[in-house]
Amino acid sequence: MTGDVLTAQLEREAVLRCQQGDQEAFRRVLDFHGDHLYRTAVLITRDADRAEVAVQETLLVAWKKIRSFKAGTNLRAWLNRLLINCISRLNRKMQLETAPEEKAFTVADSGIGPEQSVLNAETAAMLQLALRTLSVEHRTVLVLKYFHDMTVPQISDSTGWKRGTVMSRLHRATAALRDAVAASEGFVDPRLSGEEAQS
Repeated sequence: MTGDVLTAQLEREAVLRCQQGDQEAFRRVLDFHGDHLYRTAVLITRDADRAEVAVQETLLVAWKKIRSFKAGTNLRAWLNRLLINCISRLNRKMQLETAPEEKAFTVADSGIGPEQSVLNAETAAMLQLALRTLSVEHRTVLVLKYFHDMTVPQISDSTGWKRGTVMSRLHRATAALRDAVAASEGFVDPRLSGEEAQS
């Protein structure tokens, strides 16, 4: 049995126990997905403190709604959707402020490939500056696509947006980010070049 299969099996067991009211099992869910949620929240909100608030609220909502989660479906997509909804609620309460998100580039996330998780300092700094120029919706779609390597259907499941909306926002956000990054000493991240946004 491979590590991935074992992890999926343990996750299913933990979710079933959560649905029966087992709080200790919920800690296992946090072990599987906590870093991913925090990293995503920091990249979208651009604020470490606000990201922590969003993740905490997401986990509270997840615990309250865990019985509604359908076994066999994508737990991470479900948690992502809760997180994005929580961030949207927080954004309606307060105006976003520019803040460093360097911490998001150092949080381990076993769900992404090495080329995404090991960004060099120059690339990270330029991407951080460029991301700050984008709207929350555009940052969200780029974070899910390029930092978590999600497909359009997966982004649609995580956000609740229609696939056409995801593709439109991804196209516009990729173009805007590419222009912003290119303006920084002519740098262009290879993940933002070509036709990758079409996948």
